[in-house]
Amino acid sequence: MMRTRRPTRRPAAVWLEVGLLAFLGVGGLVGGVAFVIDPTGSAIGAKLAWLQKTPVSDFLLPGLFLLVVYAVGSMVLIVGLLWRPAPGVLRRIDATLHHHWAWVGTIAMGATLVAWIVYELTAFSERMVLQPVLLLVGAAMVAICAVPSIRRYCAIPSPNGGDPSCRRHSFVQQHRSTRAQRHRSRPP
Repeated sequence: MMRTRRPTRRPAAVWLEVGLLAFLGVGGLVGGVAFVIDPTGSAIGAKLAWLQKTPVSDFLLPGLFLLVVYAVGSMVLIVGLLWRPAPGVLRRIDATLHHHWAWVGTIAMGATLVAWIVYELTAFSERMVLQPVLLLVGAAMVAICAVPSIRRYCAIPSPNGGDPSCRRHSFVQQHRSTRAQRHRSRPP
């Protein structure tokens, strides 16, 4: 497994993301295990009546989703953000997106959490205290990834050595250079 070369000092935004992912991972583990062990959800106060407007009849599939996506997925993203491994196919994804896969995955995880909670708010008539908390956690996960320090920390240098955060600047410079060459080559 190869690590990508970047500064070793982790910005505060990375630690904030790690904290949010850990919170989400522990919640996914607890909820997921509870739903897998007892698909009726009664052990943790869930009601099968909540699922009337959903495509499932018990909490087994939601429990598996919580375990796989939120518990395991969060832990994988934490490892990715802290140690930034880039094995095989993930290295190609890094190069394509110009950011480490864990940064992209954290955005996807936050967006998935927001979508999940919005779905719960529309499908379930009862409200739970955790729903607004998780909605804020998901939104914060996405927003924190836009902070410049974490973007720089997770940026993957482009193959030509340019800074990926300056791609637009490079494009403008290249465009101006091409335009100047065309202007010089025109007959007077």
